[in-house]
Amino acid sequence: MRVAIVHDDLVQWGGAERVLLGLLEIYPDASIYTSLFDRTNAALLRNFDSKKVITSFLQEVPGWKSLYKILLPFYPFAFEQFDFSKFDLVISHTTRFAKSIVTKPQTLHICYMHTPPRFLWHFSGEVSFGPAEILLTQMRIYDRVSSSRADFFLAGSGNARKRIKKVYNLESKVVYPFVDLERFKGIESFDGGYFAIVGRPNKYKRFDLAVSACLKLGVPLKVIGSSLNLSSLGKIKDSQRLISFLGSIDDDILVSVLAGCKALIIPGIEDFGLTSLEAQALGKPVVAYKAGGALETVIPGKTGILFDSQTTESLVDALKKLNTIKINQDDCRENAARFSKKIFIKNFKQTVVSLQ
Repeated sequence: MRVAIVHDDLVQWGGAERVLLGLLEIYPDASIYTSLFDRTNAALLRNFDSKKVITSFLQEVPGWKSLYKILLPFYPFAFEQFDFSKFDLVISHTTRFAKSIVTKPQTLHICYMHTPPRFLWHFSGEVSFGPAEILLTQMRIYDRVSSSRADFFLAGSGNARKRIKKVYNLESKVVYPFVDLERFKGIESFDGGYFAIVGRPNKYKRFDLAVSACLKLGVPLKVIGSSLNLSSLGKIKDSQRLISFLGSIDDDILVSVLAGCKALIIPGIEDFGLTSLEAQALGKPVVAYKAGGALETVIPGKTGILFDSQTTESLVDALKKLNTIKINQDDCRENAARFSKKIFIKNFKQTVVSLQ
């Protein structure tokens, strides 16, 4: 069977790219189609064979790295121009426009979606006005129309399934992504006396809540993420003693930071939350906002705490509560094991076979 996998873009290393690697373990001979591929990114080059990556016309735009947002309206067309006539199965792996591909009737197109585009459907909490909103309105229309091109939808979580139903009025089957438990074997956890927060610091991640809560409690916080906009995260000048901004770090250092934290803080609404499971795989509890993927990955009172409101006060109360309950490291690890790569591969294979 000839298989192609379509991924939104390969410009940074993160959870979506780890899942893509999992798909390539299922289909090792698959070709990878994507809008853009940053061949200067060491992590991407380590993990993906550049000879198997086919890029769109956007790759030829001079200085595309600095034009990333300006090129946004052209992404759907970048995927439409690919030719999949020689493939039996095409899997679009997406949170944005990879599902926009056009396939022949004889080619099965399965869309594995972790969320509809956040910036289009306000899942990120951002609202636009004026010309930008006019453009986004047209892109929403296109997004709905292009959703009909997939033969079947798989959702990366129950949260994603609800969004797919709400936005596209389409049914989907949940296949959870995985946490790579092998990365954490033999890693000893310890109490470093600090909390941690990890991710790309978009507004919907609410890093500001973690900063303000830890400042209020007078406890250390390690902030990990690329392209940090420090000015948006509170009174930075007054926080140097407590708040450490580590920026983008290697996987080995990330594991070490998670292994030493008192808990991982997730104050935003996650589509699913792979980092939550990575922390639990190390025996660490998670303090998360009671919404989105956290409802599926955190067991309240057993592997962490869910707080009710996206306010500093609510998060402060949750962090205080953490000191009053006993979290068993083995419970955290067992919960993470429910989302192992082995289970993911088995479920994904079985689901695809059932749809053929």
